[in-house]
Amino acid sequence: MTMLTRRPFLTGLAGVWAGSFFVRPARSETAAGALDIRYGWDPDIAGPVTADVHVALHGDDEANGTLADPVRTIGRGIDLLAAQGSGSLAIHSGTYREEVTLDQLRGTAQMPYRIHRYGQDRVTITAAEPLTGWIPCPLAEAQALGIPGSGVFVARLPANHMRHGALNALNLHEAGQWRSIAVDRADTSDPETTGDQTTYHPATFHIDPQDRILAVQDPRLIGQPTDAVQGAELLIYHYPNMVSAVQIDGFDPATGQITLIQPGPALQRTNKEPVMRYALRGAPWALTKGTWIARNTSPDEVSVYFWPTDPAALDSNIEISVRPTCIDFGQARHVELFGLEALRAAGADTRSSICIRAIGFDTATGAGQGLRLIHCRVGETMSLVRGYGALYLRGATDLMIQNVSIASARGNFGLFLAGCTNVDARFLHIANTSNSPARFFTLRSSVLAFSQFEDSARDAHANKFNFYEGSDSVLVYGVRCRNVGGYATYQEASRIHFAFCEIPCDPAAQNRALVSQNRSPGANQGGPDGSGDPIVGTTFYYWNNSLLADPGHAQKANALQLGPELSSQTHAVFNTILHGGGLAQIYTKDANPAREQRAHNRYTGLSYWQAPKYMWHLGLYEELMRLGQRPSDAGLDMRSVIAAEIAPLFPGFTHWNVDINGRPIDWTNPPIGCQT
Repeated sequence: MTMLTRRPFLTGLAGVWAGSFFVRPARSETAAGALDIRYGWDPDIAGPVTADVHVALHGDDEANGTLADPVRTIGRGIDLLAAQGSGSLAIHSGTYREEVTLDQLRGTAQMPYRIHRYGQDRVTITAAEPLTGWIPCPLAEAQALGIPGSGVFVARLPANHMRHGALNALNLHEAGQWRSIAVDRADTSDPETTGDQTTYHPATFHIDPQDRILAVQDPRLIGQPTDAVQGAELLIYHYPNMVSAVQIDGFDPATGQITLIQPGPALQRTNKEPVMRYALRGAPWALTKGTWIARNTSPDEVSVYFWPTDPAALDSNIEISVRPTCIDFGQARHVELFGLEALRAAGADTRSSICIRAIGFDTATGAGQGLRLIHCRVGETMSLVRGYGALYLRGATDLMIQNVSIASARGNFGLFLAGCTNVDARFLHIANTSNSPARFFTLRSSVLAFSQFEDSARDAHANKFNFYEGSDSVLVYGVRCRNVGGYATYQEASRIHFAFCEIPCDPAAQNRALVSQNRSPGANQGGPDGSGDPIVGTTFYYWNNSLLADPGHAQKANALQLGPELSSQTHAVFNTILHGGGLAQIYTKDANPAREQRAHNRYTGLSYWQAPKYMWHLGLYEELMRLGQRPSDAGLDMRSVIAAEIAPLFPGFTHWNVDINGRPIDWTNPPIGCQT
């Protein structure tokens, strides 16, 4: 590790990553170096009004694609654009109900493709279609299903119109507002929260000799109609926070027993007593105003039963998601998307319910290189499994994601990147995602900066964001989390650096905020030393972060949890405000003390092991302080460490001198925490 000094910060680092195909208004940066941070997309920012091909809803696919004679569909516009070998496609205002494939667009750095909004036109590519033909539900149907005899309406659609094939993932919206499928749970006050076991019902679980669940029996269900659960799904809650969706084979109304198609997960016990719980997704007796269910009423027909909030406007107000994706990159390369919305993908497998996706690139052909997503909005998705993400890309290189908003991803992650290299992800706004707002597998030489994640991670087994499976050389700078469950984490990773981040503790996750899940050598986790660490002997730097706790919560301090015990990895923590924690195994086990470097930190609470009995002590210029108190002293000047060890890994990042809010840092009087 480089000796900490106060020599001047090196200048002349490479400029902000160039290569975007549009000249956009630069973010304002004052002479003093302030950065104007704006999270997410700007719906009013203008794209060009000139293009090689034009698409408009009033167009004709037999037309030539000029401004005066546009084509009707984006798919046809892509055909014309691909035939040219490069160029731009302007999409005019409107909602485009089609699945767009960009596979034909094999551009180069010198001859890229550009797909953009026309001027300030609002352009939406959606996986949803209107659902019309609503009638009051016939009384005989209502009785057979056990739903109310009045207030409920039904509409029919051909089963083959449901491209994703997922009956319970129709993702119904009424007048633009998402409406939940009816779920029989103990607490339905927040239908999007699935990670809380208290919202599930206790039951008797029948098991096989291997302890696998065969049936669930609940006296509450006695007397329900025989066919009531056909088409519903059983959700089984595992301790501590996992949920499995299993298919139902039959139901006995005399006993209230639901039989599974195949054995489910193994039964869990505490003190020999079962601790698992269940819920029913798509249960007809749970139908209330604003919820819906769907059933296959024949092999070729799906019936949707909905209790609307506004019955008078049904035929003009209802949309359902019928396609698994909106935009698929295929094997495209050197393509930019600018100013587009991609919404309401849905499905029941991990490769569906993705608004913008690339399932995997053939890197030998250069596919996946030079992709850009700028000022785009994605979301309003629905997945019946832990979907990969509303935005999911695998295998991209030299990828730019800037000013992208991701919101309302239900059953999904927000952003999911896998096997990607040289990613520049900045100014993101990710909100209201059931799972983690962002997830990264094997992310290399990349930056995640100046982004805000909020109101997310309600689902079981969700975290704030994470880096797994060999991620290496990643800078997390200026990321703010607000009301996001779980913790930020990495596993099988090396050189993940966190700076000027605000990551609160989660009392539901043992009051943790930032967690290393790397493992000790010999655990068969991959990597040269067996720990999964791709690069042996590297340092993880954490500086000027705020890992704060809820001041009204009595949970023991545990914000920072580092390790593992016998690894070659070093952890260096400076200028951070944290609610307890660090490398506990130095004090409680046999880890080498030289693996911990810390100074100028402030502790608002201490973990159980931060006590004299474990020989823990405050480090150089470290102090205790009250929650909510501002540090009075200066921190450590990080310029020499940044210049020597960190900045060379990220040549496209130049904002080492601003805090989480974009305000200039006075390194002669360094701050403690994420903001000056």
